[in-house]
Amino acid sequence: MSAKVILDDLFGYKVVAMLGEGARSKLYAIKDRQTGATYTLKHVVFNETRDKDDRYLKQVETEYATLRELDHPAIRKMIALKRARPIVKVMEVGLVLEMIDSSTLEEDPPKLLRDYVRIFAEVAEGLAHMHEKGFVHADMKTGNIMMPVGRDTEKMAKIIDLGQSCKIGTIKSRFQGSPGYMAPEQASKDAIVERTDVYNFGATMYRALVRDYAETVLVPGKSKSRPPEEVPATIPASERVQGLSGELSLLVSECLQLKIDRRINSMEKVANKLRSLQSTVKNISL
Repeated sequence: MSAKVILDDLFGYKVVAMLGEGARSKLYAIKDRQTGATYTLKHVVFNETRDKDDRYLKQVETEYATLRELDHPAIRKMIALKRARPIVKVMEVGLVLEMIDSSTLEEDPPKLLRDYVRIFAEVAEGLAHMHEKGFVHADMKTGNIMMPVGRDTEKMAKIIDLGQSCKIGTIKSRFQGSPGYMAPEQASKDAIVERTDVYNFGATMYRALVRDYAETVLVPGKSKSRPPEEVPATIPASERVQGLSGELSLLVSECLQLKIDRRINSMEKVANKLRSLQSTVKNISL
């Protein structure tokens, strides 16, 4: 955490430090002046001179709308949404979130296979909870999984960044998804469903285990997707990582089926399989 204080106050909270920034958003560590509790604030400001539309404000609103319907230990908790309206139109929003002292799975992967499997199982259970509540994450990737430290109990993975989440069956007008993780139906702007998360999650497991990307419709570094028939077969994870469990590799491949009807049909099944593998896989170093 940077010790540099950027602002003194946002939405009535004391700004402690800037944590980072993304597309039109900045993350701050903030403190409630009354209770002393520390949170993370995702802050987005609409800039009329450079923003063609208010999509980034809407993503924060979307994250808030989804998170208020969820309650699972593997999903980052939402505390409040703050809006600033200079006249009528909302120009600034702040999403107050649970503070997580953690790196992401992309930044600081574990060393042992059973730790990966436990993290995968926790995330799969969190996604299954989202599906049960009628929502899809739609942007699952290693950079959206955090692993809190400093807990009294065993650390638990946390799903973050629900800005692209939507209700099951949503057809989006805008091309959305992350290179190296995107499902074919996202690229073709078809309905986003539970199996979309299954695919994204399969790509996430592959990236974490192999430290390389699966073959997907949108290649990292490219802005244009390729049709599914031009996507080469992904080499099974067990052929890329010596000693990796064949059962785990098969599960990843079953999630990564380009044809949606060939994928595992529920995240609950994925979670159950991962829990069964957690104590049985050979605990190799990765």
